[in-house]
Amino acid sequence: MDVEISIQVADGGMSRPTAEEVERDERGSFNEVSGDEIISSKEEEIWRSRQQKMDKALADSRTMSGQDPAEVYAFAGKLVSVVNGVKHGDVDEFLSKIESFAGQIDLLAVLKTRWEWNLSLLHRAAINRKDDILRLLIDSVGDHLIAAKDDRENTPLHFVAISGGSTRAAEMLIRRDKNILRMKNKRGNSALHEAVLNRHTNVVRYLLSEDLEPVYWQNAAQKSPLYLAVNTNDSKMHDVLFSPSLKPSKIEGLPPIHGAIAFSNCDLVELILEKNMKLFAMTDSGGSNVFHTAAFLNRAWVFEFLRPETEYLAREWDKNGDLPIHIASKMGHVHLIEKLKPVSTRLNKQGQTILHVAAKYGRASVVRYILRDPKLGRELNTPDDAGNTALHLTAVHSQPAALIHLVWSEEIELRVCNNECLTAFDIARRHMAMEHTKRQQLVLLALACSVAGKVPPVSTELPIVRPEDRDKEFSSLVRSRGNKPDSDMVKDYIKCRLLVAMLVATVTFGAGFAVPGGFNGSDKTPENDLGMATMLDKRMFQAFVICNTIAMFCSMTVVVNLIWARLVDVEIAVTAFQHTTLPLKIALLAISTAFLTGVTLTVGKLSWLANTIFYLGLPFLLIISGAILLEHPPVFITIQNCPIRRLTLWLILAYIKLWRVETYIYDDTEDDRRVNETFASRPADGAGELKTDDSATAKCEDAPHSSNH
Repeated sequence: MDVEISIQVADGGMSRPTAEEVERDERGSFNEVSGDEIISSKEEEIWRSRQQKMDKALADSRTMSGQDPAEVYAFAGKLVSVVNGVKHGDVDEFLSKIESFAGQIDLLAVLKTRWEWNLSLLHRAAINRKDDILRLLIDSVGDHLIAAKDDRENTPLHFVAISGGSTRAAEMLIRRDKNILRMKNKRGNSALHEAVLNRHTNVVRYLLSEDLEPVYWQNAAQKSPLYLAVNTNDSKMHDVLFSPSLKPSKIEGLPPIHGAIAFSNCDLVELILEKNMKLFAMTDSGGSNVFHTAAFLNRAWVFEFLRPETEYLAREWDKNGDLPIHIASKMGHVHLIEKLKPVSTRLNKQGQTILHVAAKYGRASVVRYILRDPKLGRELNTPDDAGNTALHLTAVHSQPAALIHLVWSEEIELRVCNNECLTAFDIARRHMAMEHTKRQQLVLLALACSVAGKVPPVSTELPIVRPEDRDKEFSSLVRSRGNKPDSDMVKDYIKCRLLVAMLVATVTFGAGFAVPGGFNGSDKTPENDLGMATMLDKRMFQAFVICNTIAMFCSMTVVVNLIWARLVDVEIAVTAFQHTTLPLKIALLAISTAFLTGVTLTVGKLSWLANTIFYLGLPFLLIISGAILLEHPPVFITIQNCPIRRLTLWLILAYIKLWRVETYIYDDTEDDRRVNETFASRPADGAGELKTDDSATAKCEDAPHSSNH
């Protein structure tokens, strides 16, 4: 039906042929997509009447020129308040306000005015889901306003998607400017992104029917609409987005299948597998597929999809060269290793088994599991491409908990050298000389206990294979002698230790002449017992005297050494200071024991109190003794097959658990071939612990995007 035009919009308004096309297609295309009711002929006539009134008002206002910008802005504000306040579908109030402005103000200037946050009337109509007002404006404004952006670069189509407007409103905008479908806001979101974020399935369905390309695009957070749909838990939304024939190679950013695993969306994973196997097999930027991700996040349910058609994914390397079973070993997930073991037992690209990986990352639980497995346990002494066995890697990366479980195995070979002709003991000794951390000290102590009486402490072939190392040893000695320590710092250390030793000596000296129970001095005392301690025949007293004497002389030894150290060269002072460490620790242990035995002896008449004090103090004595033993292992632990050696290893494990010494090294920078993109996060749980909480789900959801306008 042709409509006469009384004016022509000079600022780029909608041409009449386009308006006619929109009106002609209203019954068909609008209702085909949205399912709205068919517009009756009477309603068409009403709409045409409104449009004629709008055209006339615009024509009457064209004669107005030289308008005050403040006045134009005020009139625009009145229209905004009307758009915000009218009821749904009531366009007559808006139109009457337009007609009342005719002849008073340039309506074209008013319609082009931007309000707060740089919003136009088109934006406002889209936000408030006023389709009739939106249609009236679309037919009246210029093309540049159809795709106009607010301060956040949202177009009117973005707000249709955000607010859940009708597909009719979206179609009217798209008919005027097809490019609006591909415009992004400051968050990198297209209208399709916003529709998915805000869970408007009908709008998503329509936008996909108009243009499928935006479904592949990533936003500023590297998330495509497919990935954003993962956290909606809306099966209808999933059907709409994943039913089309998608090309995984075109999907940008994060793979949707990985998001489904992260959010534990089992139904979506199954849907993706049924709809598109290539989409299920997608990898991320680090080359990780679904089973790599599931192994890292401890999603055991994902391995229910480990079927004949998907088994090949469990045998694929990521960019770090690891298989999913190696990732499970890194993270300490024994139950996942059991699921992957039947289909994936290959080496990684560094020639390492899962035992190598578990040893490197300190996964003591995995090491124990592998050593108990008859088949996997055969790989105990297998070298990798660099010649390192699992024992070497525990020394390289200072993992004492894993190392102890390895050295307990009877099949362990301590003599094995890597490609640099170094044993595990050689590596531990070198690291100890360079950094001297607590973990390296524990590794060296555990290896020292293990190699005692079995193998030479260092590789005997090293001076032959690498004779240049002998010169390096001599040059390092020369350099070390040339680097003198700070004398002021050494003096401070000496003063502190001297003060402690003097206090111990003073206390023990006094305790030697004020023993528990006192001395015999009464007239009835036999002459031979005069001046003797009253409790001399009691074993607790004898232990008290012995411990007090040991503490006294050890502390005096420290005092003499430190006094002498203050008078000579700083290098000799450092040496003397180091020699006082063990005597002072023995003195502290001895004085603690003397206190415990003395107090127990004096309250011995009340047996329950004496027993309570004794058994209360005993654990603390064991802790102090263990700390000294770990720092300065006695000679007898080096005797082969001595029970003390095994006790020492147990003490090391107890020390690790108590003080949380063990920390994982999640860094592969020593190998240029490895790329740390797959999993950048450091494992958060403790050393050697197995985390099997499959119900834990990553909480990284995108909140529905709502406009602040």
